[in-house]
Amino acid sequence: MFFGVVISSFVVTIVAASCVTNPCQNNGTCNLPHYTGDTALYYCRCTSGWEGRYCKDPFRYIGCFEDSVARIMPVMLPLSRSNSPLECAARCHGYPYSGTQDGIECFCGHYLNAKKRKDSECNMACPGDNSQKCGGSWRMSVYSNMAEK
Repeated sequence: MFFGVVISSFVVTIVAASCVTNPCQNNGTCNLPHYTGDTALYYCRCTSGWEGRYCKDPFRYIGCFEDSVARIMPVMLPLSRSNSPLECAARCHGYPYSGTQDGIECFCGHYLNAKKRKDSECNMACPGDNSQKCGGSWRMSVYSNMAEK
């Protein structure tokens, strides 16, 4: 009986050790969903703008989409003269999708159901980072803010 308790305590120690030194980067938090065999499995819950196993991959570009008066993302944030894909994603914290449009517009949404267009149609430079594109006229550059795929 004592032997079983020692092994049980040992297992708990191994599982807990996986998150003792947080392997998650960029302010991600380490989570332990379960223990399988002799390997402790954990995952990182990433903050907005980061994803991947260790939260070190920037959020990803999904594509250029056609927008309309009905809007493909329902939440429009105040206009920003420093708008960029990363700024918009940070402002859309808690939403799985963010989108930039017409340079200074930022949208957030829980779903994406829209017609994809050629990336070249999202051709307006972002005022906060002119090396990035912030959509165009009725064209939205859409990004995934989802940490887990």
